[in-house]
Amino acid sequence: MTMQLRCRTRIPVGYPANIQSDTGTGEGVLLDLSPTGCRMRSDIDLNAGACLALRIAVAQKPTPLAVEVSVIRWSKDGYPGVKFLRYSQGAWERVTELLTASSQPDNFVYSDYAAASLSSVA
Repeated sequence: MTMQLRCRTRIPVGYPANIQSDTGTGEGVLLDLSPTGCRMRSDIDLNAGACLALRIAVAQKPTPLAVEVSVIRWSKDGYPGVKFLRYSQGAWERVTELLTASSQPDNFVYSDYAAASLSSVA
């Protein structure tokens, strides 16, 4: 399969996520994010073509972002690439706001928030 170039730049993040796939449930960490998808690490096997729903925890936000339908487009070195197909109401706007804020030079902080989740999924 030929890999297509993405149409949006992904921003490095470290957001923990709950995953519900057509093969089971688990936890993961989003490593980078765009409005149309992400690259992530997961504690369950996610193969190309698998459908999933994500609940993404965002620092200082009480309600997780919900991606109701997404699909694994590719996997390289154990890191699947996810394409978002349908957000819950209002989630698209929240993601674009997060990405706008994260793209500012002094606003990106990865360390403390995701460190515990990264180590548990590693």
